[in-house]
Amino acid sequence: MTICPYCPHHCDIAYGGTGICGMYTAVSDEITERFPDHWLMITQVSVETIPFVHAFPQAKALQVSTIGCNLKCPGCVSEVLVRNPDDMGTGLKIQSAQEIIDEAEKNDCKGIVFCLNEPTVSLPSFLRVARLAKEKGMFVGCSSNGYFSEHTLNLLLPVLDMINIGLKGKDEKYLRACGIINDSVVIQNIKKLVQAGVHVETALMHAKGQENDLITQAKEVVSISEKIPIQIMRCMAFGDLGQEFEPSIPESELLCDQIREYASHVYLFNSPGTAYINTVCPDCGDVLSSREMYGPMGCRPVTFLDNRTCSCGYKVPLTGMASSSRYEEEGMDGGYRPTRALECIQGIVTCLGVDDPLCAPRLWKLYLSHGKISSIHERIQKIPLYYGLIREVAEIVDKKDSGEELLSVLEEMKNRVTDAVKGMPRPRVLYTMGYPIFSLNGGRFENQLVEVAGGEPMNRLIKRSGKPGVNLSHEEFLSLNPDWICISGLFSLPKEECIAYCKNHALLVPAVTENKVVELPPSWDFGSPRWILGLMLLARSFHPKTCTWNMDEIADQFYQRFYHVSYRSVEPTRSFIKASAKISG
Repeated sequence: MTICPYCPHHCDIAYGGTGICGMYTAVSDEITERFPDHWLMITQVSVETIPFVHAFPQAKALQVSTIGCNLKCPGCVSEVLVRNPDDMGTGLKIQSAQEIIDEAEKNDCKGIVFCLNEPTVSLPSFLRVARLAKEKGMFVGCSSNGYFSEHTLNLLLPVLDMINIGLKGKDEKYLRACGIINDSVVIQNIKKLVQAGVHVETALMHAKGQENDLITQAKEVVSISEKIPIQIMRCMAFGDLGQEFEPSIPESELLCDQIREYASHVYLFNSPGTAYINTVCPDCGDVLSSREMYGPMGCRPVTFLDNRTCSCGYKVPLTGMASSSRYEEEGMDGGYRPTRALECIQGIVTCLGVDDPLCAPRLWKLYLSHGKISSIHERIQKIPLYYGLIREVAEIVDKKDSGEELLSVLEEMKNRVTDAVKGMPRPRVLYTMGYPIFSLNGGRFENQLVEVAGGEPMNRLIKRSGKPGVNLSHEEFLSLNPDWICISGLFSLPKEECIAYCKNHALLVPAVTENKVVELPPSWDFGSPRWILGLMLLARSFHPKTCTWNMDEIADQFYQRFYHVSYRSVEPTRSFIKASAKISG
């Protein structure tokens, strides 16, 4: 038996065995990587996608990631990548550290960042890349849970310029569920990182009911250094979590206000349209840098203060030089977006009735090894292309008949909608995510649903784009003058809060004054075959005289047929894979 030195679990690993993370084994009394120089993703990314808000603004980096984690946190956005290293590992891409650095230089990347899973579980491979990067004058960063040993810390310190550490709160039950035995390890690591001159940012997940714990933890961070940015990650019902764990955007903004009484720089993520993602001067209140949501856990700068100094004289604690222009990632590349792509594939598999637990890892491995992740984004934006993806997946998992059955049902339900709305006047529809000023990209799947449901997508009049949309100005919103507002089923907002926001900000369009706002249920408009239910709900809302179906009955039939559960019994989840959450309040 050999003790693994990399994290506080210190697993006692037998020859040829594995520990908790599944990424190390014992050979000749030494702990070695099972998949050295094997990479899940190697892609160009902006540092704000990781996210870093106070380091190398707008810089382009090369993101690397593997699989596996030393924790098992409920609701993890990367759950699809960390649970089955045995099955996923052989599908990874082999690339030497030198080849990775060559790729970074070729694409004019300013640094290397490890993100998407925990770097501690692939530390030797990461260190090989990091050391070469430093030789080339590049910065090195990573996103981590911070639950690593002093041995690992000492290996990282010579090469690490910046780190984003995701804190898990103070709730003992949740910490144990994650697998954390001693949470003081993380705080001690933050202290030592700061003392060594490493730029540290922290991310705290805000689950409903955990506000006091987060305030306590934020104070703990501030006691180490007032310069550490505190990122509040609004909890989303990914993985097994139910929606009751999700705070609303206003609730998370209130938490930010409370933490700002102690901390100078607090940022809110996973909250489209919020102003709390901006850098605000703690002395005079001026907005110094404005940002908008850029995918799960990420943001992008819209404007930023390049001289670091407010007009009142306050200096923002930034690390590194700002780049003159920002980098825009392709499709679902970069940050945590690949996890959504893989869930889209598994969402189809679930509806095909595949009961083999190894099927999903094998399928993901195939898509990863053939570099098909980026193409998934394009294939889920149009209904015919989505049909093609279903056929492809069904053939791979040897479920052609089930695939044709699913396609037949989807097409039959779609045709029912098109027949019912034919010749009807088309209302102007704005599709939003989070606050109503966040407009989804015009080319997204949701806007095709609006069109098929007999609406006119106003989002297509906005020519700029983001991930998955952009903030609208007051004037742009009013000029679109929507008859209906549809709220995404992914990063959502209760209908009442949407209307209240519009009234409080003088966004008085027909959709608001006439109470024509549709809040889509989770995964009913994107990422899962359940989009067909969203289509029927939209048509039922826009054209109630011709679309007279009962949505509860239709939803129940669909859930019974493809998920084998009653719609009335499910605990809603934003997972594309599951129909119902396993963990509820």
